[in-house]
Amino acid sequence: MSKTKIPQAANLSTSMGDVEASMLNQNVSFSSTMVTSNGDLSLPKLSVTLSEAEILKLRSGRPKNAVESPDASVPMETSLAAESAQDEADEKEESVRVVDIEDTLELTSNGNEVEAEDQGFVNAPVHKYFQGALVEVGRRCWTSSTVAQHYTKGCYWSPDGTCLLVPVHLDGMHVIELPSDLYCADKVQPERSLSKFESEVHVPEGGTVYDCVWYPHMNSLQPETCLWLATRQHEPIHMWDAFDGSLRCSYSGYDAVDEVMAAISLAFSHDGEQIYAGYKRCIKIFDTSRPGRVCDDYPVKFAISCIAQTTTHPHTLTCGNWHGYIQHFDLRCSHKQGPLFTLGGHAGGITQLRYGEFGAGEWHLFSGARKCDKILHWDMRNYKQPLVELQRHVDTNQRIQFDLTSDSHWLASGDTRGSVNVWDLNRYGDPSVLPLHSDCCNGVSLNPAMPILATSSGQFHFTDQSEQGDNVTLNGTETTELPAPADVNQNQQEVIYENAVVMWWCGQTG
Repeated sequence: MSKTKIPQAANLSTSMGDVEASMLNQNVSFSSTMVTSNGDLSLPKLSVTLSEAEILKLRSGRPKNAVESPDASVPMETSLAAESAQDEADEKEESVRVVDIEDTLELTSNGNEVEAEDQGFVNAPVHKYFQGALVEVGRRCWTSSTVAQHYTKGCYWSPDGTCLLVPVHLDGMHVIELPSDLYCADKVQPERSLSKFESEVHVPEGGTVYDCVWYPHMNSLQPETCLWLATRQHEPIHMWDAFDGSLRCSYSGYDAVDEVMAAISLAFSHDGEQIYAGYKRCIKIFDTSRPGRVCDDYPVKFAISCIAQTTTHPHTLTCGNWHGYIQHFDLRCSHKQGPLFTLGGHAGGITQLRYGEFGAGEWHLFSGARKCDKILHWDMRNYKQPLVELQRHVDTNQRIQFDLTSDSHWLASGDTRGSVNVWDLNRYGDPSVLPLHSDCCNGVSLNPAMPILATSSGQFHFTDQSEQGDNVTLNGTETTELPAPADVNQNQQEVIYENAVVMWWCGQTG
């Protein structure tokens, strides 16, 4: 193999600054081959040619502003003595700069030691929810008419609290970002101007969106984690990118005749490595890293309408069905064993299940159902009957969301009258009823990082389309003629369309 060489090294007899510059410019020679002891070839060898005086300077570590000796040829004994004296001086200087590790620790109120650089996180203010009057941050509205009713179907904050996912009937899914001025806000002025929300990402799904869920470790600083799952009518499960709305992959469930089935409900495992999909007669378990049709089937007797999982028992699933029952399955057992236990108490099909974190060893479940005015609070350690029944108004078949704060102190729920009901779970009194919408409040979501409440409104209105034009209303009212029996005169009835998503500041104000 031939040898290639950069021009010969020049003699170095300048100062340290010149040494560094010359090393970068021309004092480097490369050998294209290097033979080791066993005769194998290795990576190219880097060789630097320095004079004896320059080597002594590098060893002594003299500062750049040191005075140069006019005599470049310093005897070795003198240079070593100077080097030893310089080392002692450097050690004394370092002893002044070095801080004992014990000085960087501070005792907290409970006696634990916390590093000084982490004290900012310890002393950081903790946001408290529902400390005063709500302040509207901003809203986004969708038009609606008797021909096309674009009502919202809930709202979902991302795990990092930066994005809000909103499914809209006949208009796909929208991702709305949190206003930038609220990221570091401790309080909000009541006279703050409203933000005009625009969809950062719009996925124009054509069919009805059954369910959607964020990736549990979603972080906006890591684009590869910014994704969500959605299932819609006659389609497989799709994974969508939260940055550009592109389709990342799909997970397909097939029936006995090898036709694609649409999942009814979705849930990620807590580590995000598995996807649980509820179907009419089974639970399919997909590996997140393996899209396609390969999955594990867990047969069940009823359609799975919603899924919840607790961190206390990661190998189990709690599932609701349209028959009004809540069943708890151990996925390690055979499906022939059936559920470990079954809970009742609701008048209609279960629409939402949610576990709350109340402390180590505690295992609390909240459940809601269609056309049922109760949210049931269960202690799963003794599930013979619910602990508390929380009352709300639900008189339709649609899912009316409820949500918990991260510390399980507050529970908020919408209702079909347009109000938001808020309970203090430390006292279990009557709820605070907040009339926030003029139409059905179907979505409620509490930001996990900031004291911000997101609500969504809208529902399907039954009207006589044959007598209506293409008049489109924007969160207003429209007078429509509803069909009446032949012996009764037709009456004018006011139909209110409010299809909106709104963010409310529910922390400190002023």
